Amino acid sequence: MANTAEEVWQLLGELVTAQKETERRFQETERILKEESLKTDLRFQETERLLKEESQKTDRQIQQLSQESQKTDR
Repeated sequence: MANTAEEVWQLLGELVTAQKETERRFQETERILKEESLKTDLRFQETERLLKEESQKTDRQIQQLSQESQKTDR
């Protein structure tokens, strides 16, 4: 426990320093989370694009198979 005013001021100074470091780390964590969120959004958009492409390819293949089936039936 602090016995003198000098020790109290020293402890307060250490507390301020620790508080600043905590705030710095918090801001860094927020920055990292935002970056990761943006990366995740981009990955999600790319996945959606790829799924749409594959779906369109599948639709074209189904259409081709249907046409070929109709030709075969004739």
